[in-house]
Amino acid sequence: MTSTTPAPQEPTLAQKQAQLSENLAKADRAQFRRQAKAAPPPPSNAVTLEDHILEVTDDILRVSAGLQSALTLLDLQSDSIPECIGLHALLLPLRQQLIESADRLQALI
Repeated sequence: MTSTTPAPQEPTLAQKQAQLSENLAKADRAQFRRQAKAAPPPPSNAVTLEDHILEVTDDILRVSAGLQSALTLLDLQSDSIPECIGLHALLLPLRQQLIESADRLQALI
């Protein structure tokens, strides 16, 4: 008895390239939508230099707080994932540098 269903054909190189291009285009559109949703609000028009310094300092402190959250997660995972200790050691000085920069900026006003 012979089967009447056709055997599945292997996609050609051109079909694979077309599918890859389509998938990349979908990924690009999805990434653009995510970035558009997550875009930070435009900076306000600071009236004075002091206002501008305060805004920049706030931005730096927000980044520092986010970095502190990552450091806390690394601390929590360091017992089960040894690589977390090394990553923590790399990130902690960066956080300290952010705090020092914010302090220097605040000292300007």
